Amino acid sequence: MTFKYVGKSCTRNDGVEKTTGRALFVADMKFPGMLHAKVLRSPYAHAKIKSIDTSEALRQPGVFAVLTGEDVPGPFGVAIADQYPIARNKVRYAGEPVAAAIAINERAAHEALKLVKVEYEPLPFVIHPKDAASEGAPIIHENLMNYHVAPYVNPVGKNIYQHFKVRKGDIEEAFNKADVVVEAETWFPYIHHVQLEPHCAIAQYNLDDSMIMYSTTQAPFVVQSCMQELHGMPLSKIQVVAPYIGGGFGGKSDITIEALVSCLAKAVPGRFVRLLLTREEMFIGTTLGRGGYCKYKVGVSKEGKILAMEGESYLGSGGNADYAVNIVTGMGLAGTGPYEVPNLKLDVYGVYTNTPPIGASRGYGHPEVHLPVERLLEKAARKLGMDPAEFRLKNLLAEGKVNGIGQVMKHENGNVVLCAQKVAEELYKSPKPDKGENIMVGRGMAAYMKTPCMPTNVQSSVYLKLNVDGSVTLATGAIEMGQGTYTALAQIVAEALDIPYEKVNVTNKVDTLISPYEWQTVASHGTWGTGNAILLAAEDLKSKLKESASKVFDTDVKNIKIEGDKLIYNDKVLKWGDLALGYKNPDGSALTGPVIGEGHFVPKGVQNPDPETGQGNAAADWTFGCVGVELGVDKTTGEIHIYRLLNTIDAGTIVNPQVARDQVLGGMTMVLGSTLTEGIVFSEDKGNIRNNNLVDYKIIGIEDMPEEVLINFVETPEESGPYGAKGIGEHGAVGPAPAILNAIYDATGKDFYELPVTAEKIMMALEGGK
Repeated sequence: MTFKYVGKSCTRNDGVEKTTGRALFVADMKFPGMLHAKVLRSPYAHAKIKSIDTSEALRQPGVFAVLTGEDVPGPFGVAIADQYPIARNKVRYAGEPVAAAIAINERAAHEALKLVKVEYEPLPFVIHPKDAASEGAPIIHENLMNYHVAPYVNPVGKNIYQHFKVRKGDIEEAFNKADVVVEAETWFPYIHHVQLEPHCAIAQYNLDDSMIMYSTTQAPFVVQSCMQELHGMPLSKIQVVAPYIGGGFGGKSDITIEALVSCLAKAVPGRFVRLLLTREEMFIGTTLGRGGYCKYKVGVSKEGKILAMEGESYLGSGGNADYAVNIVTGMGLAGTGPYEVPNLKLDVYGVYTNTPPIGASRGYGHPEVHLPVERLLEKAARKLGMDPAEFRLKNLLAEGKVNGIGQVMKHENGNVVLCAQKVAEELYKSPKPDKGENIMVGRGMAAYMKTPCMPTNVQSSVYLKLNVDGSVTLATGAIEMGQGTYTALAQIVAEALDIPYEKVNVTNKVDTLISPYEWQTVASHGTWGTGNAILLAAEDLKSKLKESASKVFDTDVKNIKIEGDKLIYNDKVLKWGDLALGYKNPDGSALTGPVIGEGHFVPKGVQNPDPETGQGNAAADWTFGCVGVELGVDKTTGEIHIYRLLNTIDAGTIVNPQVARDQVLGGMTMVLGSTLTEGIVFSEDKGNIRNNNLVDYKIIGIEDMPEEVLINFVETPEESGPYGAKGIGEHGAVGPAPAILNAIYDATGKDFYELPVTAEKIMMALEGGK
């Protein structure tokens, strides 16, 4: 199918605002009489709060209020109500708020907090999820079994708040028949999102029991619901506004500072209160990512077919779980990788740990389980003496094959076989380059898949307002945080209405009181979900235009034709803009009203998985791809340099190739960091984070980027997507880690199963260490 605007690299519609500095972010906002807040945070990962004395702090000049856990409501939580805006009775991670001061400026609030006296009784703490799930581990939430939980949450007790199971076939018999069995344990460490923009929220509570909040959130409607739950206020009186956001990567989709700021605002009615986190606070006062430990076993036949897979995975979820529940689900849904596994047993456990809370992070559970799957398949191929690419091609999902949760793959789900073939062909097309006697060159690949982990009935809504000049304004609840969503959505509008892309304007902020409802901007869901809502709104708009035109022309609706921005009946023509505000009779009386198109999309047929087997139509769509890596390892220093990074992905119809490529590259770049350099380091005495700054937490820089990056798209149209499109925002983050580790083995003969693989670890292995 040929499109006018879909498939073109149209110029970003937020580009001028951002490059000229005109784009407004929350931290840019100032209000008359605005107060500022600072937070006192626990230095201990686990401790009882024996006493807090705020009296001296309250006497300081310029201080309006100092709040503790006794001054705020709770508990709250979307999936598990297990947290308070400020810790009450005990702290469960280093960095948890224990008090907050509101003052005339940040310095006054900071100085006041120095005078707050807190007496702690330190408790044993646990950081690694495997340790937290073991017998005798310190219990982090004593009342877990009494918490209010969502229907899909299955608390086990002790520190395990969720258990997701997948069962298929006869696992024991299949392993008995296997010619080769391989096993491994992997660890994807705790990491930080390092968004360019720190978290910030500004709120005002008014005496009519209304509240307005400006927040750096990917989920304004979730924030609105949380505030209603906390304070018992009517949703109609809670206004959450989200302007442009400077990077999210999932770290702004969970409730982080918003609950606290709403409580601060209630303490000083009528005044705006702002909380802007420092870079150091971003590590300890918001959500982290990953923290996945996996123990996997795979059995294969001598012909190279996967017969059985068994996995036991633990997600370290921090001091409170809430959204980590759904990451557990993602690890189960994607637990086989993109392979057909006839006999399967997966157990995924969500575990409380004494770390900052773990929330959404680009990939949402998928990178954690692709790491053991792809490492073991590489190992199995070696044992069989089979080419790794050939081995994968024998087992990849394809049309008619059944995935791990029982879904029969269809053509429109995508062509991962072709993706793998293209990567293998490019990766191995020539001999390894000679980089000198000290450089060992290796190549590796990893196939991947990703599904949006979302509720079964997620809603996306849009309005299309027709203007008198024939232009159209798109109102959406989706958030633009740098990913190019507004550009892609504008292209879909232009295509659906057959109007120039330049005539589509997208409102650049979301306001829960007036914006159409959107679940949240996560799960690589925006183009697919909101795009479908746009198609429905476009049809609604055109239907209303024809209805209005039929009244003007005094004929039946079926006689009206639409050509471009014109409505035609015989030799009579109206432009769309003529009907935008309604049409008048010759005597001046109104004949028709304004024209606004509405679209509301909810996916059909998505079900909750069976709680005992994990089987069911629990995934709305799948995106497949394959990553290839060529790298060099310096045998004298252990340093790794990526020469070539390849990614071929089937994300359906690509709406904007340049934006799509940027998204895939961004995802891969983030995971290069978490594979080679990044990882949160905790102290052994208190369990607090030692590297909560960008000096000690090493994200990769431009000098670390691969010499060559090649991203290709295989465009198998997705039947359920707008013009065949589906999500692409997270997928670049799923496959690089195991591909890099496979390439390191190819270069050095050393197997690594824990991240990050630093130069020090390489040297230790080359010198004979584990």
